[in-house]
Amino acid sequence: MLFLTEDFYDSALIGTATKFDTVVAAYDIELLTQVLMNQGMSELEALEYMDYNILRAYMGNNTPIYIRFVKY
Repeated sequence: MLFLTEDFYDSALIGTATKFDTVVAAYDIELLTQVLMNQGMSELEALEYMDYNILRAYMGNNTPIYIRFVKY
């Protein structure tokens, strides 16, 4: 199984998902925000960086998915 991941975001990797016939990495948005904040960004900076540079990035069929868990 081959899918794209970013090594420095490993702690936000929560598993894999299948999009059509392709297995892709699945990341937790909250954990990803924490990773960016641990690198020195404020929460606002992390959210803006993630929105523009990560969530909107397209890497072909191997583009990861990003999950926000809903808590009840």
